[in-house]
Amino acid sequence: MKIGIVGAGMTGLSAALELLNKGHEVEIIESSDKIGGIAGAFKYENTYLEKYYHHFFKSDKHIMKLMKEIDLYDEIQWHISKMGFFSGGRTFDFGTPISLLKFKPLPFMDKMKFGLTILKLMGTKDYRSFEGITAHEWIQKHAGKRVYENVWKPLLVSKFEGQYKDISMSWFWGKIKLRGSSKEKGKEALGYIKGSTKTLLDRLELILNEKGANIVLNCPVKNIDKRESIILSTACGEFSYDAVICTTPLPVFLKLSEGILPKNYREEKSNIEYTSVVCTILTLDKPFTGYYWLNMGDESIPFGGLIEHTNLLDKKLYGNNNILYISDYLFKDNKRYNMNDEELLEEYLPHLKKINPEFNKDMIKNMTVFKDEYAQPLIKLGYSKIKPGFETPVKGLYTASMCNIYPEDRGMNYAIREGINAALWAIKGGEKDGK
Repeated sequence: MKIGIVGAGMTGLSAALELLNKGHEVEIIESSDKIGGIAGAFKYENTYLEKYYHHFFKSDKHIMKLMKEIDLYDEIQWHISKMGFFSGGRTFDFGTPISLLKFKPLPFMDKMKFGLTILKLMGTKDYRSFEGITAHEWIQKHAGKRVYENVWKPLLVSKFEGQYKDISMSWFWGKIKLRGSSKEKGKEALGYIKGSTKTLLDRLELILNEKGANIVLNCPVKNIDKRESIILSTACGEFSYDAVICTTPLPVFLKLSEGILPKNYREEKSNIEYTSVVCTILTLDKPFTGYYWLNMGDESIPFGGLIEHTNLLDKKLYGNNNILYISDYLFKDNKRYNMNDEELLEEYLPHLKKINPEFNKDMIKNMTVFKDEYAQPLIKLGYSKIKPGFETPVKGLYTASMCNIYPEDRGMNYAIREGINAALWAIKGGEKDGK
């Protein structure tokens, strides 16, 4: 079969590799001038750095398998990370049993409840028992109000703003399960690819080209149609395929295909909402904290987390600079999403100083901002009933996006898995049609 793939992110690239390995003809249509999507990297000093902070976990078997397949497994580096929690004007160690015992915002009995609920979640294998209750309700019921108010509520608010009460406990379970599965001697071990995700993307691009894939860049898709074949109308012409796998965010896919998708399908899937993200990268002349990951337990702070990349990797790799990511999940109508870089920095500065009183604007050597409208689907009650499958009502048209990943949380590991699975569905559909 000749199969078109819309989008050259990790899902699209993984689908392409699987299809080529199975002997199919593949063409990838990408709107930007580079492959990688949100897993992409940009030039930084003498190396590359991710646009959006990336690491992976010990349980990320799909990344491991892919890295072995393309002979990059030895480029994986494992680092012990250190997590902190900012609450009540102070920063506390967080994420280990010892740090929990020393965590002053919670009384002793609440610390025990906190630990027991984490153990309960880690010991639960089936997410379906959490589908009928929100995280807002379950956490208060099992861990108590103080644990919820001091720890989990600020994190939910920072991720989902005013819709934090609507998020399914099944999503929260997936988040805890993933992070808890990447421990070494009680400490969190995180994987990073030497040279950034650019190393992986470059190798994938090389292999795909060697196997005969045609990667068309700077070519936004304007419309998806169905005649005798699936037709992509793009800024650089019209393309025809036996099947198409669209790996754009679901709302984009629905818009591109609105002329051929049934109304009831479009209306049902349109109920899935997304949050957006603003990711600011500051180059500093001094370290900001002693943590790789610092969660915000203060709801007055607009961003939800600080990820200090050079507290995981040696800053010598980055010209002895200190690299700080500011992770700000929000909805697109939030004013911060539409601020320019200078306005955004002025918004963040007093809060950064609250966390580190010695911080000042003069410490900033450079600032880079990336924004993505479709950062995270909202997993609400009943999500499994409207979760899209790979197949659509249009024969030969498939969709694979973050929305397919549930019950696991989004991430590069699952983007790879969903790309492979979408490819297998497309092959299966073609075999039914004798192609």
